[in-house]
Amino acid sequence: MNEPVISEPMTWKEICERYPDEWIALVEIDWVNDTDFDFRSARIASHGKGRKEPMTQAEPLWGRYDEIGHYFTGQVRALCLHWSSCEGHGFNPNASLIIVYAMV
Repeated sequence: MNEPVISEPMTWKEICERYPDEWIALVEIDWVNDTDFDFRSARIASHGKGRKEPMTQAEPLWGRYDEIGHYFTGQVRALCLHWSSCEGHGFNPNASLIIVYAMV
């Protein structure tokens, strides 16, 4: 599989405008700090309508990147049944993105 073409650095707002309601894989994430999910900019490694598609497309990049972020640019459709079950998992029911990390 060929490596995907990586975008220029983009803000979250720019990413959402370019890829509305899509799953995206991000690399070169410029984090605001080490404890939150906010970032200044990131590069799009791949994107798609399905949850698995961008991470499958980004597989060849694991040799170059220690971290690939997996985000959804649309509205969150599922919430925890009880907020207490989400505590400590970094889930904000008012947020418009979901983050999943794959560690190597």
